[in-house]
Amino acid sequence: MEFVFECGWCGGDNYFVGRQVGWWVDKWEIPSEWDCRFCDGLNYTPDPPWTEA
Repeated sequence: MEFVFECGWCGGDNYFVGRQVGWWVDKWEIPSEWDCRFCDGLNYTPDPPWTEA
């Protein structure tokens, strides 16, 4: 599933494909830290629920 996160520095939308954790659960794994693809600013993934892209 794909999720969108907004950069805290420039407001740009960054998209990540989550890897499903477990077989029958609706939990996804996303990197805890990521660099914005626009401004290269370091961001931290917020706690779920996340916005689907």
